Amino acid sequence: MKNNRLRNLLEEGKPAFGIQLRFGVPAIAELAGLAGFDWILIDTEHAPQTPVSVQAQIQAAGCTVATPIVRVPRTDPDLIKLYLDMGAMGIVVPFVNSPEEAKLGADACRYPPRGTRGWGPHRAAGYGLFEEEYTTGIDDVVVYLPIIESAEAVERIDDIMAVEGVDGCIVGPVDLCISLGVPFRFDHPKYLDALRRVREAGQRMRKPVGHPLLGSPDDEENVRRQVEEGVRLLLVGGDEPVLKDGFRRAVEELGFLRKDR
Repeated sequence: MKNNRLRNLLEEGKPAFGIQLRFGVPAIAELAGLAGFDWILIDTEHAPQTPVSVQAQIQAAGCTVATPIVRVPRTDPDLIKLYLDMGAMGIVVPFVNSPEEAKLGADACRYPPRGTRGWGPHRAAGYGLFEEEYTTGIDDVVVYLPIIESAEAVERIDDIMAVEGVDGCIVGPVDLCISLGVPFRFDHPKYLDALRRVREAGQRMRKPVGHPLLGSPDDEENVRRQVEEGVRLLLVGGDEPVLKDGFRRAVEELGFLRKDR
């Protein structure tokens, strides 16, 4: 069974660098892994991904050391099972607002008696070549991460993080700001206080947290302090923003020529 680099780094207390992919291109997933990202988040919530394209990206990531994680659109045990059967090594679920919903997602990632996942892995178990090894080992390897992106979730963050099988959490910054009544105000005290509460809950439960780094990434001392406070799930890029910035920069660098047209 393939090693889960993301889980290993988190258990060692080290930061893990991730990238979110929406375009559904296997070559991008492979390139991201080869470039050095530790985990690849395949987003099926906000992008028109298909099961076929998701499996192709998981296979591409398998050519690298990066851990493929799938972001599902909701807490759906059937979808979670499908992507894990393809070989995803972790699941991210949006808008988890209660410990009950967190438990539903966590249980869907594990086989009985620890969970409720139905058996039937195909690619994940080498198309039948190592079914027993996969079945007996995956529960200790898979990662389940709820997204905290509402005021309600922040109020119940201790209960959510205390659920067995919740391996950490990720903050959804835009939706959280909207829920707090301060859209896109990432410097607003309400938002900053919510991040603090999530970090502190993670510290109490000894579980990692992911949220956008505060301040300049060039301020090494500031970044290290946040990592020490548990901010170790670092989403530091995405295929959309990387391509957007690259395309825009390429055009702007030669923009002076347009004045001559």
